[in-house]
Amino acid sequence: MRLFLMVKYALVNLPPIFLERMQTLLAAEFSAFLEAMHESRINSLRVNTPKLEPVGAQKLLEGALGVPLQEISWCNSGFYLSHTAKAGSHPLHAAGAYYIQEASAMAAAELLLGDWGGEWLQTHFPRVLDLCAAPGGKASHLAQLLQNKSGGTGFLVCNEIVAPRAKILAENLERLGLPALITNEDPARLAQAWGAYFDAILLDAPCSGEGMFRKDPNAALEWTPVLPALCARRQHDILEWAAQLLRPGGRMVYSTCTFTLEENETALEEFLQRHPEFELLHPPTPPEWGFVRGFGALQAGFRLMPHHLKGEGHFMALLHKKDGEAHDPKLEEPTPLERPMQKLWKEFESQFEPKIEQYSLLASVFKGEIQTFDPQTPSLERLKVVRLGTPLAEIKTGGKTNRLEPHHALSHFYQTNPVPTLTLEPIDPRLAAYLRGETLELEEGSGALEGWVLVQTFGLNLGWGKAVKGVLKNHYPKYLRHNS
Repeated sequence: MRLFLMVKYALVNLPPIFLERMQTLLAAEFSAFLEAMHESRINSLRVNTPKLEPVGAQKLLEGALGVPLQEISWCNSGFYLSHTAKAGSHPLHAAGAYYIQEASAMAAAELLLGDWGGEWLQTHFPRVLDLCAAPGGKASHLAQLLQNKSGGTGFLVCNEIVAPRAKILAENLERLGLPALITNEDPARLAQAWGAYFDAILLDAPCSGEGMFRKDPNAALEWTPVLPALCARRQHDILEWAAQLLRPGGRMVYSTCTFTLEENETALEEFLQRHPEFELLHPPTPPEWGFVRGFGALQAGFRLMPHHLKGEGHFMALLHKKDGEAHDPKLEEPTPLERPMQKLWKEFESQFEPKIEQYSLLASVFKGEIQTFDPQTPSLERLKVVRLGTPLAEIKTGGKTNRLEPHHALSHFYQTNPVPTLTLEPIDPRLAAYLRGETLELEEGSGALEGWVLVQTFGLNLGWGKAVKGVLKNHYPKYLRHNS
């Protein structure tokens, strides 16, 4: 076995100490695990269900991407696809039709709010926190489940402690048209500010990343033997803060993308010893999740292992807070529009019809924009906030008059378009030109287009343009534009 192990190590550059640990952990299953780690990574995506129904989306995406899609058993909006598909650079990606997400990573949100663990959502007023949310895969999954199951009334907070990653998180939610409050804070400060306010929490903890070695070889290069212990200490603290943020009766999913006992089962065993008000739940789940369950004393966590399913390595567990004291912090109030801006906003609403009231949202001024605001927002005093919600309008100042212009995020927020549209077919060279930020010539028959126009493809919005005398001035954001 030692010779076999070292030959395999030479091929894929897996750390020898990691392999020795996995051999001890898996025993007879180690050979099958090692073979799986040498197979090609498995590509997958998750359909953005507020925009597309999964059944119809499968046919649409197969035709557009030119590859067959295979359903993922534990996520009805998830599909496997060939690595030959250029899904990340396709216009449908820019239109927010899907999120490219690893299949095993789809399990955590499903366990918390989906069919596998979230039936309780129907009887709870859902206030949900994703405590470590960037880059946005699980956060956007939670957002779409909330929209599907709560009729759009769910309140989602997405937090990311690293500022550049919080910006990426905001951009991903914007592309998908999903509203959420986005904060850039240390979880300890959130716990101190808000207390036990949330009905559901997803804690996808920063970890040593061993489950991603096949997907990302650089993760193996950055791994060190001491990394799991360092991560475990950080996870200890984050679990404590998450416990303070969860209301009695609420549920929390703890997840990682690593294999070590100390970051998974041991971390939860120690947490449960410190917190008798919590218990582990074991709802009916897909059989693939249960093949390697129950290392050590913990018998109700789930290990998603690459030699048992089509996906990378993940661990997760569902916890229930049995008792304790709830906390209802002071609620934030929206920043009102000053009198001159009120008139502009009414004119804007009349023209662009954001219809935010259908999601029980209000409008608030924030950082030079008018954004959606959820009345359930707890006090944001002294907290770093990236976005209150979805930006709707940019406040343009200077000159003799102020004005409002539609924000790019509004184009993706729409469920139906209240303004004129320019549909670009996949074979139209103007489609790629628009995504590059170029001015477009309007064809004959489009002469009626004048003013603000939504540019779309496959029936989904890409962004804004402004039609003036037969040309379309491009308002696709510079930070999103394609280079070729």
